Amino acid sequence: MITVLSLTACGGGGGESSGGDRPSIGDIEGQITQSSGDQVSEKQATCLAKTYYESDLSDEAVRLLVEAEDVSTISPEDLSKADQKASKELYEPLVKCLSPAE
Repeated sequence: MITVLSLTACGGGGGESSGGDRPSIGDIEGQITQSSGDQVSEKQATCLAKTYYESDLSDEAVRLLVEAEDVSTISPEDLSKADQKASKELYEPLVKCLSPAE
């Protein structure tokens, strides 16, 4: 879970990728699964990916998340001010994805 929470804290990234559209939910889920190993279930990874996809993060920020070799190296300074704000707003929805089913 720690790896995924670092994803949450970083909330994606921004800026260096150019052009293109927002990565798909499948692309985002693939990165989450790769980064978290067996710490996140398939259902949790799908929820996290959908939350990132539907977020107010810019397409560039979501692309950086997907394209990063190590998401733990993404820092708030890599984000625009708008993406920093959007990232903070993602905390609770992402934690909810990681909570055990009721």
